Amino acid sequence: MDLAKLGSRHVTLMNKYKRQSGVLLHPSALPGPYGIGDIGPQAYSFVDHLSEMGQTLWQILPIGPTDFHNSPYSSMSTFAGNHLLISLDLLVEDGLLASKILEGYQAVDLHKIIYNDVINFKLPILKEVAQNFNNKASVAIKISFEQFCMDQSYWLDDYSRYWALKVENDHKSWSEWKLNTVQNTEHVHEAKVMQFLFHNQWHRLRQYCLGKGIQVIGDMPIYVGYDSADVYANPELFQLDGEGRMIYQGGCPPCEYQEKGQLWGSPLYNWKNHEKTNFEWWQRRFKKLFEMVDIIRLDHFIGYTKYYKVPMEDQTAQFGRWMQAPGDKLFKVLDSTIMDFNVIVEDLGDVTEDIICLREKYDFPSMRVLQFEFGQMSLLKDLPKNSVVYTGTHDNDTLLGWFESLPAKSSVRGDLLTQNKLLQFLKCTKEDIIWETISYALSTASYMVIMPLQDILGENSLARFNTPGTLSPDNWSWRMEDGKLTRLLKTKLAELTEDHNRNTSAVINLLKKEIEY
Repeated sequence: MDLAKLGSRHVTLMNKYKRQSGVLLHPSALPGPYGIGDIGPQAYSFVDHLSEMGQTLWQILPIGPTDFHNSPYSSMSTFAGNHLLISLDLLVEDGLLASKILEGYQAVDLHKIIYNDVINFKLPILKEVAQNFNNKASVAIKISFEQFCMDQSYWLDDYSRYWALKVENDHKSWSEWKLNTVQNTEHVHEAKVMQFLFHNQWHRLRQYCLGKGIQVIGDMPIYVGYDSADVYANPELFQLDGEGRMIYQGGCPPCEYQEKGQLWGSPLYNWKNHEKTNFEWWQRRFKKLFEMVDIIRLDHFIGYTKYYKVPMEDQTAQFGRWMQAPGDKLFKVLDSTIMDFNVIVEDLGDVTEDIICLREKYDFPSMRVLQFEFGQMSLLKDLPKNSVVYTGTHDNDTLLGWFESLPAKSSVRGDLLTQNKLLQFLKCTKEDIIWETISYALSTASYMVIMPLQDILGENSLARFNTPGTLSPDNWSWRMEDGKLTRLLKTKLAELTEDHNRNTSAVINLLKKEIEY
């Protein structure tokens, strides 16, 4: 049976009938010779790994083009794809790139992304492919490209113009541009070709996932970057002054981890203008991402109920203010216009009653991260079914790194989580802590469980993907070592998944019955 043909029906049935589990790994962290993971052959191999491990979910981070911080959460467009994830090997297969260009190339460091090296190597190749596209592309590919440009014009035209003008203004932020009229339309064409290549490759990979019974969980940041095509093309949707400058920025107030709070540098939404358009921009944003993934994780769900507003002149977030956001109105519109509105809400942090009410009104599953939940062991048995348990997220240390950071024994506070307390709770030794934690996650009542690949591999803190509030070059740079996901590890996870009734066999049987019916 070809599960890919089931489309959204397949997604709905998977959610309705089955306890699921999956793995968190951003495509950039896949192995390969070109300095960064991509959506080519290694991505297909990873989908095969997921299937062999009995997993039905692949969670990724945002896949938009990143800015100079290289963070997936700091993108130049909420609609566009990250051109650095385009597979060069697939371009060769499609006859768009000569194989000799790649012969003998291998990145200096295969286990860490050095972004400047990747950009300097890969971007000129992609530009050359775009320049030669009309001469090298087959008739079928050209027809697909023309259709793509028409279907995606609602965002592609703005993004391509933004890309061209950014090139012609020495890559400065759009607020500093001296040129506001495109001088060379080849740059517009270049952007459109690269976006077509990304979306074409992504669509093929997504179909392969569906055929293997794997759902993709995408990620939608609450905010977009100031220097983005979104803000440049739609300034009226953001809180800007008459010159297009930010009046306020997003952030979060002081807490026990950040005594001065956090400043995010993100423009805030002009919610009144969004309401006037019946949230048209949001409808397009969600529909676009649902074309690419099966489930969306809503980052910073708190921001849909209230947002923290900090004046741009402030140096810290200490004196910001909470403001109401029209989340209920937004989700009412989205729920009525989008079928199979399958989302997960990241409701971590200071969750107040209004946030809980919004989440429960629309029956959105919440996130539970064991590294946090283990501090309240008495509550773990009460995890609701409509939740998603994580052993950790992209912002956490790895399980092993986190465990090693805990004090061995409590000498000050009796309520402090220690290594000994956790070992006693899980009834295991230090050597078994990782797999016992994974097993515990799989045993919970939560209908979804997600594990970062680093935890399955037993990696220490050196494999941490991101440390929030820092601009370390190590952030977003970790890559999995080719061959490290061994048959032994895959079998172990497959057996645990089966033991805790999270395998796919029951789902497939139900799907077959649905088709017959």
